[in-house]
Amino acid sequence: MIKKNNNRELTNSKNSIEDKEEPFFELLNDMVSFVSVLEPDGTMIFVNNTLLEAVGAKLEDVKGKKCYDAYWWAYSGEVREKIKADITKCAKGEKIRHEVQARIVDGSLIWVAFNMHPVYDDAGNIRYLVSEGYDITERKQALADIKQKVAYLDNMPTYMAVTDVKGSLQFTSAVTIKKLGLTLDGLIGTKFDQMVWWEYSKNVQKRMRSVVSEASEGKSSVFEVDIKQGEDLVPIKYTCDPMRDENGDIYALLHTGTRIDELRAALDDARQKAAYVDNAPIPIAAVDRDINILFINKIGASVAGTTPEEAIGKKCYDVFDTPECGTEKCCIEQVVKNGQVVTGETRLRGVKEMDVQITCAPFKDSEGNIAGGVKYITDITDLKRLMKEEKKLSDAIMKLSTPIIQIWDDVLMLPLIGRIDAMRAEQILENLLEAIASTEAEVVIIDLSGIPTVDTEATHQLIKAASAAMMLGSKVIFTGISPDVAQTMTRLGIDLSTLETRQTLCVGLQEAINIIKK
Repeated sequence: MIKKNNNRELTNSKNSIEDKEEPFFELLNDMVSFVSVLEPDGTMIFVNNTLLEAVGAKLEDVKGKKCYDAYWWAYSGEVREKIKADITKCAKGEKIRHEVQARIVDGSLIWVAFNMHPVYDDAGNIRYLVSEGYDITERKQALADIKQKVAYLDNMPTYMAVTDVKGSLQFTSAVTIKKLGLTLDGLIGTKFDQMVWWEYSKNVQKRMRSVVSEASEGKSSVFEVDIKQGEDLVPIKYTCDPMRDENGDIYALLHTGTRIDELRAALDDARQKAAYVDNAPIPIAAVDRDINILFINKIGASVAGTTPEEAIGKKCYDVFDTPECGTEKCCIEQVVKNGQVVTGETRLRGVKEMDVQITCAPFKDSEGNIAGGVKYITDITDLKRLMKEEKKLSDAIMKLSTPIIQIWDDVLMLPLIGRIDAMRAEQILENLLEAIASTEAEVVIIDLSGIPTVDTEATHQLIKAASAAMMLGSKVIFTGISPDVAQTMTRLGIDLSTLETRQTLCVGLQEAINIIKK
């Protein structure tokens, strides 16, 4: 037996586990992770239900067998020997932690964050070895997916890099390295603070280490810094933001840099309009299948140099002027063709030229056919250049992601695009109540056409938002509820018959008109 030192593991209880095996095993059965309890020689004496269900086995099938001979490890001789070596080390008092693939009931392999540690009795002898694993397949796939998705950025003029949470480089755009004569393969795995473009200053390297540390804990950074390009130092506006998976966990860090010298003229112009931009709503227009404008709000019309009355009925490309207008790259054309939300960045030429992000989402007619698209335009020139305080920037982006538009004096519309998580749903609730209180709106339309799915907590928040709005005297109409969202509401026991719902935004708008005319 191996003696434990004075720093006992947290799992070594004061009372002997040997006297409480059954309660101990029952506790392990309730865990969502994969857990097995072994003798120091690797013989399995207990496997929890989570692991048994994953591999399609019963406890009597595996009890008494060596762990390394178990179904989930036996698919590979190399993996089997690795687990066998882990048991030997752990039986000597060593903790084990690594990632490995395990086989499940259908024969496929999943990635597991595996750890093993000894459990000591009151005398300090190793009584058990406890192995535990967490399914991290989705996280591994997400990291691989992000590498694919950032590939298109390789030729963009913006300096860009992606690191893991520890700061090891996973990707950098071509513009960042081409002037240095380096290759991406030669840089993968390099610590971000040790990249050649920071070598000119120890203080800058130290600051980058701090940025990576803060970002891995969820904090974003924005500041100006010089980057070395050949023999030159180029000033950039640098940002570092954590990238989160669908569960909100940070799995990578995104670093970007924009040359300040090349954008100085645009930045000076943007500063003059800072007050206007901080308070302006997002331009929005509804366009039918034939690219005729059905609706455009005041700020949208003013950006295009016209009025809503003059713009309605015209072709969208006769009002808005971008390089994509009138081509197959038009976002409305893509929405009508594919029926999916389209988001992209472009240059808008109108009353003033600006860099914009355009998001287009389909809306359907009463028969469920795509009738056109709703276009949202965000001026990212001013937003990216003029926000000086981090919190102010975060709040502005959050509000812009959930626009509340006053269509008429007594009607508000909340068009939701993309995935709605709990945090965003809470922001929607806050913004909606503020808007209702300030406008005394009689009708609120919540359009879910652009929401493919919504999680449980977010669904509760949306229903809470509707209830709160009704308490303030507004009638709430949900439009564009997808089958997946409807199923989520049904699973939660929400009676859809108690909600005012319309199949499409178009029908919802007509209903709002009828209500305010009464």
